[in-house]
Amino acid sequence: AKLAETGNLPDEHPVLAPPGGGWIELIGARQHNLRDIDLRIPLGTLTCVTGVSGSGKSSLIEHTLAKVALRHLHRTNETPGPYDEILGLDQINKVVKVDQQPLGNTPASNPATYTGVFEHIRELYSRVPDARVRGYRPARFSFNRAGGRCDDCDGNGQKCIEMHFLPDVWVTCDTCHGRRYNEETLAVKFRGHSIADVLEMSISQAVEVFGNIPRIRGFLTTLAAVGLDYLTLGQPAPTLSGGEAQRVKLAAELARPDTGRTLYVLDEPTTGLHFDDIDKLLKVLNSLIDRGNTVIVIEHNLDVIKTADWLVDLGPEAGGSGGRIVDEGTPEFIVARHAPTGRTSGNRRNRTRKTPKLRSYTAEVLAEVLDSGERAERAVFDAKSACKKRAGDLDLAHVGRDTKMPWQRDGRRWHTADRISHNGRPCRWKGAALEFVIDHLADCDEFAPANWNERSIVEVTGIRKAGGWFLHAATSDEWWITFRFRVRRNTFRQEELRRQLALRPFDEIDDLPIYDRSQRVRVRNLKGPWQEITIKVHGLSEIDTPTFLRFLDQGRESFLSQVNRAVLKPDDLAPWKVLGAKWHASRKGFPSNKRVKWNAKLVHNLVNVVAGTMPEAQIDWTGKQVVKVATDSAATAVASVFTKRREGVDLTFYVSDQVTLGRIADFGAEREVRVTAKGCREVRIRFTDDNQLTPALQAFLKDQFTRDD
Repeated sequence: AKLAETGNLPDEHPVLAPPGGGWIELIGARQHNLRDIDLRIPLGTLTCVTGVSGSGKSSLIEHTLAKVALRHLHRTNETPGPYDEILGLDQINKVVKVDQQPLGNTPASNPATYTGVFEHIRELYSRVPDARVRGYRPARFSFNRAGGRCDDCDGNGQKCIEMHFLPDVWVTCDTCHGRRYNEETLAVKFRGHSIADVLEMSISQAVEVFGNIPRIRGFLTTLAAVGLDYLTLGQPAPTLSGGEAQRVKLAAELARPDTGRTLYVLDEPTTGLHFDDIDKLLKVLNSLIDRGNTVIVIEHNLDVIKTADWLVDLGPEAGGSGGRIVDEGTPEFIVARHAPTGRTSGNRRNRTRKTPKLRSYTAEVLAEVLDSGERAERAVFDAKSACKKRAGDLDLAHVGRDTKMPWQRDGRRWHTADRISHNGRPCRWKGAALEFVIDHLADCDEFAPANWNERSIVEVTGIRKAGGWFLHAATSDEWWITFRFRVRRNTFRQEELRRQLALRPFDEIDDLPIYDRSQRVRVRNLKGPWQEITIKVHGLSEIDTPTFLRFLDQGRESFLSQVNRAVLKPDDLAPWKVLGAKWHASRKGFPSNKRVKWNAKLVHNLVNVVAGTMPEAQIDWTGKQVVKVATDSAATAVASVFTKRREGVDLTFYVSDQVTLGRIADFGAEREVRVTAKGCREVRIRFTDDNQLTPALQAFLKDQFTRDD
């Protein structure tokens, strides 16, 4: 054991130095049959709470200590049993109660989702080349979200049959046959396994499949370390036993990063376990201790009790004859105090000089175990080492990176013939429609060649890249291609363009088995100088018309004229460049939508006051948020007026003398003087009303701006 006696107090109360450097002390616990007892738990140790059934172990640990800690540290609504005081909780920052409650009540919860490893597996599958070809994201491989799951059973793999007078019954879904996903999602495979195959794998099989991916291997190895290698990753939570659920929770905690200041509480985690599984569980608990955490276990198993750092034995009997702490200390210490005279404890003679009054049944049976056993170094499971990169490991972010996608090999063929929609099905719109538009634009020398090298987008831009794209074609819908054109603002009118193109709603086309009554032509003005036209097209015959060609040519000319105008001086198109003083007096350009309380005329009045105090003042209104005022002799602005702050209009200028707050105390609504890194003084005065522009202010500013220095 980690604890060692220091031997300064009477024999019945040894002073021990816990590795964690302190204790958790629960004073005056009185829940159920507890008799106003005081509990001490050393930090950084494995503490076993023992005693006969009914002696008060659960009342003390689960119903009092754990609930008190959860309430203090996590603000839960737990109501603990009565007690007087709790000490030492400031030395821990997290409480984890690992009980045997089910992980969930539906098949949607399983070991893979609870531990979090399924998130990494879904990300892995989204990086597989087959998934990238189909445009699948990690969400596609979630059975809890629409798109990739089976819609008939909502991804449960089972359907719930509600019974009127009996419990509900779950039956296998006859559409997906329990595999949870639709056929398009199951077509994506990693090393020959679909995502449904992964959920049906045992954890030991999954370790072999994903053994060279550290982020996944760490979770799986931890589950195997707690003796759950026989479970399948997708085993529904309602089918797990209490002990299995408890170990899944323990594995999830072990796989997460911790600060070494966590308190774990477990209630008989070894119930029903084989000896080999108990050994695995002890390795996990010891690894938590080695990280500096504190583990409290309510336990009857002697193989666990003998390895504990500290024992708290309750009893001596059950019910009204229990509820007291019989003894506490290391296993050797308790056995030495309670074993019959002459018995050895841990291959050492009994040195206890005083026998306690209460009988400890735990000490009596533990004495034989300690006599027959030998001391050895405790084995631990290092979860961090399982995640460390090894030779031959594959970084999850690099999966599929070196595989060249079909649109990178032959983009034109991909978008016009081989394309796959975002739902995994082949696209049904006619590729000739896209070729018709691209080829028509290719005749214009002022357009760059079309970019075919993206999965779901084809773009056409001008030769001058500053103008951005003219055509943005989205090719990943199943039944139509979406053309987006950018032209000069107010070039087209929506209703007029709809009448000219005469595109019928999709549900009125007999050849299309879809229902969609949305408008196929949309025109909207964007922020800035652009207008965007969106057109949905199914086949070539819809756009191979003189009307559409006239639209295309008019849009091309409008785009190019706007680009040529913008390329000369792009900044001149900014509203503050164009509007100048009107921009700074307007209510646009503020960082939020809250109302501006000060009058717009305040900006002009303040700027005029500042300019009037300078000889030959020059005013620059072209800034986005600042109006700068300077003189002919000054290389930089003498004063700056900030106009886009909702609280007020700020005047800022620099002075070299000792201007104090007292000297400007009567100016504006707020004032500030601060020393800059260069040793100058920056003065800021905020104005919210014209009445604050007083003659005294003008005299002060004139004095500052007309000095020779």
